[in-house]
Amino acid sequence: MGMHDEARHQAQQDEWADEVVAWMGSQEEMDRALRDALRRTPSQREETIARMADALRGAAQGLTIPGCAAAAGVPERTLREWLGLDTSFAGALRAAHALAEAHGLRPGAAPTPAALQLMLNAIRKGAAWPAAANLVGISVRRFNRLRAEAPPVGALIAAAQRARSAQASAGRRRRPPKAASRRVGYRIVQLDDPVLSPGGQPDESANGLNGNATGRD
Repeated sequence: MGMHDEARHQAQQDEWADEVVAWMGSQEEMDRALRDALRRTPSQREETIARMADALRGAAQGLTIPGCAAAAGVPERTLREWLGLDTSFAGALRAAHALAEAHGLRPGAAPTPAALQLMLNAIRKGAAWPAAANLVGISVRRFNRLRAEAPPVGALIAAAQRARSAQASAGRRRRPPKAASRRVGYRIVQLDDPVLSPGGQPDESANGLNGNATGRD
């Protein structure tokens, strides 16, 4: 393959990778659009259960506890609090991990599409790639080998880094007022029923927030 052909192939691969990363971001926008279509604010219970389902999906695909927390969009501490407070969720997560292990989807094994998506989303949102790899139980050495053996993976990582830079630049150009900036990135929910908290009170500390917001998008 000549230099011109190599350059054209690289450009095509970069374009493909940018499209994949953009599609990943559009899925988050789709979730917001569907929620808006219902014309109501979800309750805290609905929000928590939805995030639990994301964590279970990650566990069934071989993600570690930190990876499951990242897939659910919550801090690891919050996920572990849920496990301690909700026996049904704890049992479901154990079963999901057992299912993954039974089919060879163990942390540190060959990365799954779910693991790759989690890494790319983490990078796109500002994580360094070693930290992103650690979320799915992949060592730095194995991650480097994966990039070398699978050029499309390297292209996707570069696209996620470009997307992060583009978002940072856009944020600097359109800096919101201070009053609004405290709310950016949080999802508003109705605290109309108790969620996984002793004494029947909403567990605001588990979400690391106060008031009517839970979990970063």
